[in-house]
Amino acid sequence: MWNPARAVFAALLVAGCTQAKLEAPAPVSLKTSHSKAQVVQLASRELTAAGFEVAASDTAAGTLTAKRTRDRRGNYDYIDCDFAENSLAEQNLVSTLTVTVATTSPAAGTNAVEIGASVLATYPGLESSPLPRSESRSDCVSRGVIEKQIATALGRSP
Repeated sequence: MWNPARAVFAALLVAGCTQAKLEAPAPVSLKTSHSKAQVVQLASRELTAAGFEVAASDTAAGTLTAKRTRDRRGNYDYIDCDFAENSLAEQNLVSTLTVTVATTSPAAGTNAVEIGASVLATYPGLESSPLPRSESRSDCVSRGVIEKQIATALGRSP
């Protein structure tokens, strides 16, 4: 027999159990009088000081990509994840935070810089398991901390 009160309760229960989807912050954009080479140098300095490894850089183009891979809570200063604390997902998490810096020259003497980040969450399988490693680009997102740190460094006078 159909009971409207039960239907409403069930709908509220399902809605209450559904977690909100994590949303990554928008890339940080700024204008600077630093040259493209200086942008790359300053960003590289900030990232390596924070434990990132520079994967690629081009001082002429003003681009840089750096990565930081940590297990469990090792990147939690910089990322938020969509699972419970001390869950199996958290205990097996290996997160790679990738930061990109891209510089363009819209006007003479000024460079526009965009700093973004993405997170790849991987969950290693059991040793000698035929199952592939599970990966997700939506379980964890950047908090925007490292992006703002780089922007602050670039905001200082050359």
